[in-house]
Amino acid sequence: MKKSIYIFFVILIVLSFCSCGGGEDLKTAPGTLSGIYYDRTNGSIANADFHIYVTPYNFVAEYLPENEKDWIYDEDSCGYIMSEKEAEISEEQWKEIEETFLAVYPEIIPMKTKESFFDKIKRKFIKEPTILDGGDKISVKAEWKTETGIITETFYAPLGANGYRFDLILKELADPIGREIPELEKTNN
Repeated sequence: MKKSIYIFFVILIVLSFCSCGGGEDLKTAPGTLSGIYYDRTNGSIANADFHIYVTPYNFVAEYLPENEKDWIYDEDSCGYIMSEKEAEISEEQWKEIEETFLAVYPEIIPMKTKESFFDKIKRKFIKEPTILDGGDKISVKAEWKTETGIITETFYAPLGANGYRFDLILKELADPIGREIPELEKTNN
């Protein structure tokens, strides 16, 4: 009996390190990028929320300005009011966003839309600690124009140098303060 329990937990540990995705090939874009929704909600970092929807023609953003003197405090809600901005973007700005997103696209991880078998087992047998301060969540939703219509995919935030560049480009678009945007790192993909 002990041996079978031991084997069961070894299998669970091995499975936890495996990629249990749907086998989707994310190396090539499914169409022409037509929109990006970037959503960052920070439960553990005060005043760091940032939301932006960008298309080749315009954007809508909600954010706290980088410069704290521009913040407006709301007594009723005991917090700062997020700035909202809607504006057109240039073809050059869209190309920079698109180029950076397509550079990180092969490496970003899709958000699961349904619970896998392993997730069900993990939820039932492995107790995880409760986080009390709210969680940080960063996601990117990409809209693609295809021959059959619009496809939408949702991902965790891109990481690495190009992911950082992507984040800075979007922040600078919404709140232009002259951030230094690093060069795009070329990958072997």
